[in-house]
Amino acid sequence: MLSETAERVYWFARYVERTENISRLMLVRHQLILDLPKNIQPDWKLLVDMLGVHEEFAKTKRTPSEKNIIDFIFSDLKNPSSIISTITSARENIRTTREVMPSEMWECVNALYLSVAKRSGKGLPRSQRHDVLNEIIKACQQITGLLASTMNYDDTYQFILLGRHLERADMSTRIVDAGSASLSGDEEEIEPYRNVLWISILRSLSAYQMYRLNVRRRVSPNDVLDFLLKSPVFARSTALNLAQLELCVQRLSHHKKASQAIHGILKELAGADISELRGVKLHAFLDELQSRLGDIHNCIVSTWLHPETMHQKTAS
Repeated sequence: MLSETAERVYWFARYVERTENISRLMLVRHQLILDLPKNIQPDWKLLVDMLGVHEEFAKTKRTPSEKNIIDFIFSDLKNPSSIISTITSARENIRTTREVMPSEMWECVNALYLSVAKRSGKGLPRSQRHDVLNEIIKACQQITGLLASTMNYDDTYQFILLGRHLERADMSTRIVDAGSASLSGDEEEIEPYRNVLWISILRSLSAYQMYRLNVRRRVSPNDVLDFLLKSPVFARSTALNLAQLELCVQRLSHHKKASQAIHGILKELAGADISELRGVKLHAFLDELQSRLGDIHNCIVSTWLHPETMHQKTAS
């Protein structure tokens, strides 16, 4: 297949997965509002930091209030990581690759885009936030399910899987990072509510029931981190998505470099001592993991999406 087509379907999958997971990130914060007392509230600015768009938000010159950050992440087209921006990008990528995708796919993506675009600019008040974000998540899952049940499992689908699993592995670490970060308030007042944080993280990844089935113990930080980062069976765990990513690249030619990069991260993740990861150490660990996932993306680009650029750099 053409590298241009491969790149577009790869990014289509990433943008759909990103749309779903940004919605999940927002739900983490929103659910904490409902579960915690008024004097202990989630830090909304953390969402901007987790998505790596703090510079873009600073340019808006708006205060980091709940409403301003929600508007920025949901409907600001100048923010490349807003929901409206990611679903717009997904729509454009599928528009230019409709000849290799199921005909129903355009209808699903376009309907999601129109739904988000219609709501953009109207705000997302607390009373509507849960329902709106859940509808976006369900629409993204419908797209994923439609692809799985109607696509040929050829190279085109492998690049879709590459985008999906890499994005999911990355965004799951960001959701853990966002959910586990400190709340605003007095430390002594916050401490009794620490477990609420971890339950919220599990629920934001639709992981609570699967966690209870597999772990069969009360929720604890060590067990939650181990499950979400290392589980070989949970669909949204970082380790499982890396393992699926490794299988995908092995179905493509010239996969040696990418396979080695993925295998190296899996090995380090398996050897990490979860019990030592708290606070600053956990953030640093997840930050490094996200950087390594970025290296995998660069490897995918240089091997399959823009190999001629890599060859030109080597020649020079």
